[in-house]
Parts: sequence; C-alpha cells; structure tokens
Amino acid sequence: MLYLALAIVCGATYSIFFKLFACRGLNSLQAIAFNYLTAFVLGLIVDGVSDGGAVLPSSVGSWVVAVGLGATFAGAFVVMSRSTVLSGVTLTTVASRVSVLIPVVCSYLLLPDGNEPRWGAVATILAAMVLMFVPRRTEEKKERNHVGLVGALCILGVWLLFGVNNFGLKWSQSVLIAPEESAMFSAVIFLFATLFSTLVWIVGDRNRGVKSVKVDLRSALGGVVLGLANFCVTWGMLRGLAEVPASVFFPVYHCTIVALVAVIGTIVFRERLSVVQWLGVGVAALGIVMFFV
Repeated sequence: MLYLALAIVCGATYSIFFKLFACRGLNSLQAIAFNYLTAFVLGLIVDGVSDGGAVLPSSVGSWVVAVGLGATFAGAFVVMSRSTVLSGVTLTTVASRVSVLIPVVCSYLLLPDGNEPRWGAVATILAAMVLMFVPRRTEEKKERNHVGLVGALCILGVWLLFGVNNFGLKWSQSVLIAPEESAMFSAVIFLFATLFSTLVWIVGDRNRGVKSVKVDLRSALGGVVLGLANFCVTWGMLRGLAEVPASVFFPVYHCTIVALVAVIGTIVFRERLSVVQWLGVGVAALGIVMFFV
C-alpha cells in the first residue's frame, strides 16, 4: 500500500503545482521543460541504463512513436497548466483521471488482446464530462462566456492528450517494443518531451517579448520538483500494481486523487464550482469505479 500512497500523493500534485506556478509568477513552460529533463535523468539512474540494464528501441517505428509521444506528453502538461488557470485544479484533475476511458475503449477496438469495456462506465464518464463543461456563472457575462469556452477546450484537451498518452504506451508495449526495451523507450519519450517542451518554452518567451533564453532559477527548481513527482507516479504505479490487484489499485488511485484535489482546490485555492460541476465530479468518480469494480 506504500507504493499506492506514493502514486496518489504525487499524482495529485500535477495541477496543484501548475496552479502554484501561476500564483507565484513562475514560468510554467520553463518548468515543464525542466520537469521532463528531471524525469529523463531519473529514469536513466533508477533503471540502471549505465550498467547495461536496458537496451535502446531497435525499430524505426518505435523511434517514430517515441517522437510522437514526446510531443503529446509535452502538450499534455502545457494544456494542463493553462487549464488550471482557467478552470481550476479540480476540473483539470478530474479530466486527467477520466481520460482512462480512452485507452480502455481504444484497446478493445485496436488491440488483439483488448477486453470489451463496461459501456455503462463509458456512458457515465461521458456524461460527467458534459456536466463539467457547464461554466460557473459570474457577474460579468462576457467574462463568463470567454472563460467557459476556452476553459472547456482546455479540459477537453487534457482529457484527450492524457488518454492518447496512456493508450500510446499501452499500444507500444503490446505490439511495438520488446520487454527489455521498455525502460529505455520510456526514457526516450521523456527525452523528446524535454526537447518539445523546451521549444514551446522558447517560442512562448519570444511571444512575450523575451529576446534571449533565460533560465529562471525558481521556475527551474519548480520543474525539478514536478519532474520528481512525475517520475514517482510511474515508479509507484509499476511497483504498486505488483502488490495490489488492478481492480483495487485503479479505483482507489483515481478516485482518491480526485477527492484530494477537490478538497485542496476548495480550501486552499478558494475554487467555486457550480452545483452541476460538482455533480460532474461525483459522476466521474462513479464512472471510474464502474470501470474497474
């Protein structure tokens, strides 16, 4: 249960970190780049690549997929950082958790060993997404409409990108890479995610009028801490699943993260959700449980 607890605590920090970055004036794009660089280095160290504990992907296809996943990994965190500002940590976290729908359904449709999903759970999660898209009313109608539209698009983006990433990893492990290549395949993905997120950071700074690349120490350190949490989620999940059945692990993991972040968002960040949005959060948690129980 220790590894499950580690995965829950670290998994709950993603959107919270991005909210804190925005509140403290940190460069989120720069932090994302250092996050993936940290995850890449930790992967090399822990997996013992320097001792010959893993091998590089051998096929051209695996490298192409790694490049694509590197781009979507970077994109997922960029969209998540924006979503936390517009829609808050609770709705953003829920969107990332219910993205489990995508790999479950896609595995059934596209992989030879995929199991048929529970369609009631699929319908429940889709209903939850619709409920969460309903914007909270504010005093200024114009502001409400703008934030509602862009915020909804960001929530949808988080859901899609996290789901695509999870299915991409599942598909790669099932049909593309050999077991001994798994560790380095993940490291290569983190490496390309670092490159893509660095490019986004540079372009973002140029759009803000920054002419030369400058490393902000606080943003870099924030990214390192985020990268440590990012790596620990994967590490804790892999080891936790060896001790706890998946049918227990995943509902507890996803639902506890949703509940924990909802409490933090309400108490610490003073987020206010509409009754309909809170209903969406509850329905999302129910859908996650229905998938695995």
